[in-house]
Amino acid sequence: MSPFRVRARLELRQLLRARALLVTVSLLFVAGVAAIVDGAARVAAEREVIAALEPALREQEGFLRKTHASSDDLGLVLYYLAMPIAHEPNEWTALSTGLRDVHPYSRHLRFTGLVPQLYQTDIANPLKQLAGSFDCGFVLVFLLPLFIIGVSYDVRSRDDDLGTEPLVCSQPTRLSRLLALRLALRAALVSPVALALFAFAVAWLRLPLDARAGAVALASLAYIAIWFVLVFLVASLRRSSAWNAISLVGAWIAWCVLLPALVNAALLTASPARGGVELTLAQRQEMNAGWDRPKRATLDPFFARRPEWASTPVPEDRFSWPWYYAMHEMGDAHVARDMEGYHATLARREQWTARAALVLPPLALELLLDRTAGTDMATELAFRDSVAAYHERLKQHVYPLLFRGKGLAALDIDAVPRHRFHGAAQPVQLSGLAGLLGLLALLGAMLPLAARRIDATPRPMARVPRASVLSGRPPSRGARTTVIRG
Repeated sequence: MSPFRVRARLELRQLLRARALLVTVSLLFVAGVAAIVDGAARVAAEREVIAALEPALREQEGFLRKTHASSDDLGLVLYYLAMPIAHEPNEWTALSTGLRDVHPYSRHLRFTGLVPQLYQTDIANPLKQLAGSFDCGFVLVFLLPLFIIGVSYDVRSRDDDLGTEPLVCSQPTRLSRLLALRLALRAALVSPVALALFAFAVAWLRLPLDARAGAVALASLAYIAIWFVLVFLVASLRRSSAWNAISLVGAWIAWCVLLPALVNAALLTASPARGGVELTLAQRQEMNAGWDRPKRATLDPFFARRPEWASTPVPEDRFSWPWYYAMHEMGDAHVARDMEGYHATLARREQWTARAALVLPPLALELLLDRTAGTDMATELAFRDSVAAYHERLKQHVYPLLFRGKGLAALDIDAVPRHRFHGAAQPVQLSGLAGLLGLLALLGAMLPLAARRIDATPRPMARVPRASVLSGRPPSRGARTTVIRG
């Protein structure tokens, strides 16, 4: 058996004897399983809420009919009636929560102005939103690199700490190969954990084994490889264990926390826009100002937008529901361009975030998981666009009833359009995967230089007794040798 294979068996035996390491690996796997199970339970709860929306609508519609039957006021019933809408989770949503913690997945859309309803959010604990959800993406992106750092930071410097460096350097194996062997054994321990979590997620969540599954698995392995290559590069500097640990933790803080925060701050500064609160306030101010204007000031631009109702007689000396709903629509029209600009700004920020992910592996993996799970900003913007289109369908359905003065009998709740946003199956985000593979190749190109730096270390020599050298005889078995460190 070759000396390298003997060394490999010895290193593997030492690795498997480290009980603390095996316990930590088990804890990491348990954390990933718990995150997947918790994500599945969260998605199941969301589906229960969405399933209860239609019965709640029936109950509300029946109550409104009963309480307003005497007045037969259709406009008032429509004012209170709220149609349920929902952003359905897909089969991957349990792996990455994404923006579903911030933007509600179910809403109740009324027939009044759209803008205030589009940007309203549910009241939630801000500390929980700041911490985020404990999902599989958190385990892969944040916990897994910490585990890699914990088991690999002293992969070379431990020989200095134990005083065994002269013995290791005297072996007939290049130091770079020995270091690569140690990291490969640790990678062989970490990668199966990630693959086992992925296999558990496929079985537990019944995920389809399609291109998205392959992209997620490949991205996870590339992410693990990036961190091990980084450990090799840091170890090649031949510093102390403390220095290696601080450097690697600093890289984790920079990649996972600091740089993404700086990117977000830069995008907010470079691409300012009126947010949902400002748009809602502007819409409210425009609509409320209509109470103090002549009714023709509202009706004329409304009829210009909808000429099919221009011949409808609308009283100008008293309140009427056609005028009231027209006032809401004109409030939306007042901020329509700003709303489009706001959505365009969010889309532009998303594009620049994807570009920044080309050099930030944690961000690239997180964006890929969010995109696959349908919890990213692009999917949220598509959901908002679908809500706006659905609101227009609702108005097309009820305007003929309102402008023709129909009563409650004309309202058929079964005929009112429904809306569920499923979101088409998201394609593989090649940019995020390409960013991970590209950065891995870039760091891999530095490995030969790091290997030469390690192998350039002078090797120790054995000093034999001078008497043996002068006599030409080999030293005796009991002769004492002195090891000189290079």
